[in-house]
Amino acid sequence: MDDLGPYDRATVNLWARSYAELSRHTDHGHLFEAAVHAVLVGLRQYHQRASLFAGYETEAAVDLALIRNLLPSQISDEMLWRTRDAAFHLRWVEVAGSA
Repeated sequence: MDDLGPYDRATVNLWARSYAELSRHTDHGHLFEAAVHAVLVGLRQYHQRASLFAGYETEAAVDLALIRNLLPSQISDEMLWRTRDAAFHLRWVEVAGSA
């Protein structure tokens, strides 16, 4: 991660914090996990770090629509974004681990 610029490093840290937050979330935990993995399936089209960052900037509406369909309606927008970020964290771990 040392080769990342400040913006990308902050983004990766945001993803990690969101993943940690969701791991502590006990209400509807199984639904959050399912939503994270549903988004993760789509993220597997990104095989390089640069493309993953680009996808993060451009595919939010699609990801959030999928998450909204899987989680109860009373879930806050912040938790929707954290769910998306947690999926990006998991894909980051996969991509960075294979580099």
